[in-house]
Amino acid sequence: MEENNAQEPIQIITPEADSFSDYFKKIWRFRALIWVFAKRDIKVKYAQTAIGISWSIIQPLTALLIYTFFFGYILDWKSGELPFALYVLSGLLGWNFFSYTVTAGSTSIQESSQIIKKIYFPKSILPLSKLVMAGVDLLLSFTLLIPLMIYYGQAISWKIVFLPLVLLFNAVCALTLVFWVASFAYRKRDLFHLLPFIVYFGVWLTPVFFTNDLLPGRLSILMEINPMANVVNAWRWMLFDTTDFSPIWIVNFFVVAFLCVLGMFYYNKKESAFSDFV
Repeated sequence: MEENNAQEPIQIITPEADSFSDYFKKIWRFRALIWVFAKRDIKVKYAQTAIGISWSIIQPLTALLIYTFFFGYILDWKSGELPFALYVLSGLLGWNFFSYTVTAGSTSIQESSQIIKKIYFPKSILPLSKLVMAGVDLLLSFTLLIPLMIYYGQAISWKIVFLPLVLLFNAVCALTLVFWVASFAYRKRDLFHLLPFIVYFGVWLTPVFFTNDLLPGRLSILMEINPMANVVNAWRWMLFDTTDFSPIWIVNFFVVAFLCVLGMFYYNKKESAFSDFV
């Protein structure tokens, strides 16, 4: 009987940060963990609830009703050619995807501290799993959009084919903030306390429930330099034929993508210290 001399490749783990290419290879090698953690989050989020995953529909529906009643009915804010309810919901799609990824992704290291101390895997897997969870909520929110479009007789645009690109822009905006916040806040957690306020005030600088022309002229530049304002407008451009495409979105995307890659690189360098502070 012949002996099998083939040996399994040996993986050496050191505290030194991987090169960026090696780090991406590791993320790809451990990609199955993204789905494992995402499934865990879904089970934990809806455990011991009477209506389960239906909360992912009730939450955006509640926000839609409040914004539509208060801003659309009481204050009589206009939304151009779109019905106000459709305008708000199309804005909430991108904003809720962003806000959940940022808040959950930034604290994912602390949330999974026991796992981090026991097994090795690229820690970027954790915020990426939150991105998947946010995608599930986004998919469920679409179940509100479709009947609302039918009710208002609003046809969906052929530009829906650009959904992957708009979603990528949305995800990059969220992950940029996640990587930078997590990289700096693992020792001093003040940023974690500040983050909810940033997200809360961010919605007032993003045209989720108001149009760009509502701001005074001198403040309109905020709509151009705010990446999430670009993302929300890109969602409406993709879904309907009432929003014009702006070249500033492309410029903004590449700027944010560069900051995201830079943030991920810095996050990679700090990974070895995470287990000491969680």
